[in-house]
Amino acid sequence: MTELNPDQARQAILEHTRHLAESATAAGPRATVPTTPGWTITDLVEHVGQTQHWVAEIIERRVTDPTQLPTQIAVPPTDPAAWPAWLTNSAQRIANACSDDTLDTPVFNPAADSRSGTRFWLSSMLNEAVIHGFDAAHATGRPTDIDATVAAALISNHLAMLTAPTWQRQRPESA
Repeated sequence: MTELNPDQARQAILEHTRHLAESATAAGPRATVPTTPGWTITDLVEHVGQTQHWVAEIIERRVTDPTQLPTQIAVPPTDPAAWPAWLTNSAQRIANACSDDTLDTPVFNPAADSRSGTRFWLSSMLNEAVIHGFDAAHATGRPTDIDATVAAALISNHLAMLTAPTWQRQRPESA
């Protein structure tokens, strides 16, 4: 299994979220996202920023019980000119939450696999930033460059998810 070291993962989250913000701003709020049918760039920005803020709160509060997961969702800016700052903030918040000090701290891990919750979320947030960064770039026709090591880590994370205990229970036909 290919896994980035935590510093590489945090940097990649910041970098790919920045690229997403640049592409989203260039595309405009009503642009459609061909790789996520039914979504606009606004939907993509909201999804990534809200997810990053939500996960950061899980780690910051050390939530282990799924009944205690955050219920408040971050409110994205309505002005697309404010998207880059908001996304930069959400990416930095997740990078800070996934510090070396918290990597092995118990937090809720929906995969219920052998990773600590923070390591699970670090991989998942990397996946979100890279994949949705590609989605936003594709919507604008911009080229996307994904480092081979990052791509290998994403594939490994996806395979880990497909073999995770919760996936096996929820989707046994594909596990």
